[in-house]
Amino acid sequence: MTRSLDDMFLDKKLKDLPISDWRRWIFLESPRAKDILGCVARLWEFADIQCVLDAEMLSRLKSKDYDQFRSAIHELAIGEFLSSIGNINWHPPGRASHIGEFRLLPKNYEPIFVEVKTIFKSTEERKRDTNWAIMREVVHQITSPFIINVEFIKLECEVVAGHFRPWVERQIINLKKELTKEGQQKEVIFKDKAENGSSVEVTVQFTRLYDKDLPTSCDHSSGGFRNLHERVIDVIDGAVNQLPDNQPTLVVVASTEWVGLDESSMMAAMFSLPKVTYKLYTESAVGECQNNSDSSIHYELQGVVQKSIRKRLSAVGVWHHQWTLEPSGTLDIYHNPFRAKQIPHTVLQLPNVCQLIPKGEGIMEWVPNRPPR
Repeated sequence: MTRSLDDMFLDKKLKDLPISDWRRWIFLESPRAKDILGCVARLWEFADIQCVLDAEMLSRLKSKDYDQFRSAIHELAIGEFLSSIGNINWHPPGRASHIGEFRLLPKNYEPIFVEVKTIFKSTEERKRDTNWAIMREVVHQITSPFIINVEFIKLECEVVAGHFRPWVERQIINLKKELTKEGQQKEVIFKDKAENGSSVEVTVQFTRLYDKDLPTSCDHSSGGFRNLHERVIDVIDGAVNQLPDNQPTLVVVASTEWVGLDESSMMAAMFSLPKVTYKLYTESAVGECQNNSDSSIHYELQGVVQKSIRKRLSAVGVWHHQWTLEPSGTLDIYHNPFRAKQIPHTVLQLPNVCQLIPKGEGIMEWVPNRPPR
């Protein structure tokens, strides 16, 4: 571990980060902090060996912008994961600057140009996370017999910690008398207003867990990530413009924590939102007519793969990152049935890789069968 890496993760530097920065938790509070730091150290060493630990990569890894840090981690982790297939040529020249993050050189196949894109949080999601971090910081300083869950209703401004703390303390005093049995719950609305007239409104649920006061924990209902398949399409659009024509290409999409980039979101992005067809029929039984229905799900191929008959794109990968001391992670690959250049699935055959490949007209099949994530 180089001195530069030690300097980057000094406790003081981490504590100086905004409380909404995920690194404050994963490196200081997470029970897996040692594994996470070990993972970063391993990728740092990999970057050094690959001669990609240049000024740009260093600035991204050390950046106070968490998005810059996480996108750099994803690029290195995916490069490390795919390096067992063949050598890696980082940032090959082409187009305006370079073609893809790197060029993968398989032993028995032509070069594959790989572009890595990370899906980040929207402005609304960032605002929600910032407010939750403020509220969590307040709640963790208070003892009570409750666990607290917050759900945001209106977020035009930030929660003021100096307003939220006395409000929580008053609620705890009152609810100790009202909620006397373990498991009892009550929801209360916290409202606040800024000087410019903008307001915040949060549902706060108190659940009694103990008979005595202990450090209060806080959780929040995230509400999920909206229109995720549309975001996938957007990042792929940006990635494809950086890739060469008539050569094998792979765009790998990664995401930050809690995004939940699952198979349904990817199928919607790659092909279309699922369409359900119902078949109605009647059966006669003992002189009575009974209505029954059967349904099937199909895709209309109007997503990424069909956009202007997208041929430049050979396949899209989804990277599921794991913070582990040893190289780990899983990759799902969705092949484009309309691609100009096919990447044979045998070329990308690795442990922890599942591939959705064309098996005939209108038929796609997972090889091997994809386990639930």
